[in-house]
Amino acid sequence: MRIFGDTPVVSIQRDGEGWRLTTPEGQVHARRVLIATNGYSSEDLPDWLGGRTLPARSQIMMTRPLTRTERRAQGFTTPIMSYDTRDLLHYFRHLPDGRFLFGMRGGVTAHPAEAARTSALLRDHFARMFPAWAAVEAETEWSGFICLTGSSAPYIGPVPGADGLYAALGWHGNGVAAATLGGELAAGLIAGAPTAIPALMRQPPRRFPLPALRRVALRAAYVWKGLMDGPMPRAPH
Repeated sequence: MRIFGDTPVVSIQRDGEGWRLTTPEGQVHARRVLIATNGYSSEDLPDWLGGRTLPARSQIMMTRPLTRTERRAQGFTTPIMSYDTRDLLHYFRHLPDGRFLFGMRGGVTAHPAEAARTSALLRDHFARMFPAWAAVEAETEWSGFICLTGSSAPYIGPVPGADGLYAALGWHGNGVAAATLGGELAAGLIAGAPTAIPALMRQPPRRFPLPALRRVALRAAYVWKGLMDGPMPRAPH
C-alpha cells in the first residue's frame, strides 16, 4: 500500500463504476472510497457531508516524568484513564513512563489567538486540579479537532445515494478510542465481508439546524455549560 501524505483531495467525482479523486499533484481512481477525515472533514467532499459535522478542539499537555514522591504528594497514583464529571470535562492519566497527561476541551477554531488562550487555560486548570504539581513543567502540548455529530454518535456506512463511497467519522470524547474498532469495521464493510456494525453507528448523521451558525451555537453552549459546571477549585498560592 502506498500512502501519499500532505496531499489534499480537492474533488471527488463519479468515474464510470468508481470514483476519481483530484489532488493538486494528480488524480487517483478507485472503485471504493472511504471518507475518514473526522474533525477535518470538508463541507463538500462529498456534498452529502455539508452541515453534518461540527469540529471542536481538544487541548492536551504532558508533563515531564513525575517522581514517586511527587505522585504521592498529590495523592493521585492510579494508572487508569480518568475524567471528571463536568460537562466541559477534563481527562487525565499517568503514562507508563511516569509522565502525566492532562486534557480538556480546547475551543472552536484553530486561530492562534484562541489557541494561546486555551493553552493558558489548560495550564491553569491543571494547577487548580493538581496543586501539588502546579510547578511541574510540561514537556509538550498539542491540540486537534474531534468531530461532533447531531446524534452525538459516530457513523460507519455508505454515503447515501453514492455507490462505492463510504464514511467513518464522528469520533469524539470517549468515541476516539472506539475509532480503532471503527477502522476494522469500515475495512470489513468496504471489502464486502460480513460486518456487525453496532446499530448506534449505522444511522447517518443528520444535518445540524441552521448549519451556518453551528460554531456560534457551540461557543454559546460552552459558555452555558461552563456556568452550569461552576467555578474551578481555587488556584494554589
